[in-house]
Amino acid sequence: MQRYRPLKLPAFDRFTPRDAESTSRIESLSDNIFAVAMTLLVLDIKVPLHSTGTNLWPFIAPLWHHVRTFAVSFFIVGLYWVLHHHVFLSIRRSNRTLLWINLLFMLFVVITPFSTGLLGAFDDSRTAIVVYGLNVMVLGLSLQAIWLYATHGRRLVSPRLETRVIRSEAWRLMIMPSICAIAIATSFFSTTTSIGIYILAPFLHFLPVGRVTAKQDDALRTERTQA
Repeated sequence: MQRYRPLKLPAFDRFTPRDAESTSRIESLSDNIFAVAMTLLVLDIKVPLHSTGTNLWPFIAPLWHHVRTFAVSFFIVGLYWVLHHHVFLSIRRSNRTLLWINLLFMLFVVITPFSTGLLGAFDDSRTAIVVYGLNVMVLGLSLQAIWLYATHGRRLVSPRLETRVIRSEAWRLMIMPSICAIAIATSFFSTTTSIGIYILAPFLHFLPVGRVTAKQDDALRTERTQA
């Protein structure tokens, strides 16, 4: 009778082509969800109804709130797409826990069109400002959870990944949630100022890390090619 040898699975702490495929599927699904969410943001900008021969501008002007919120959200979600891509430059393999944490992150990406539409329709409402801020804040915190889980004990990253790079990336991922926390707190005093903080958020994100980002990206690429 023929004996069957048990299948030997690759060691979890080694980087294999199969591990690479698993992370590429995560990135592929995430890219598709980002693309859909960023497209849905524009649906709140409706073509106005007007009578033929009348001046169109008075009907377009009220759309300004939706256009402004759409543009801000588009760049914020785009920023998170860049950060997500940057995080997965270092993650070499995946496990079930990482898959679920990434799905949690994607959940809040999908909710973004709703919170954006709410803010566009009621940008003078503190409730709308808080809901939008919490959405963007939890986006950042869930991406931070992906990074902390993957790098804890070098669980899913290369053992050669430097501690300073891990800490620098963790600090960078906290910038946007911190900005949103300030915007939410400010809304209790001035909703207009809070909206202004959201508008400046994509630019404020780059100010503290502008000089460090290029060096950090080079370090991650070097570490990836040497692995």
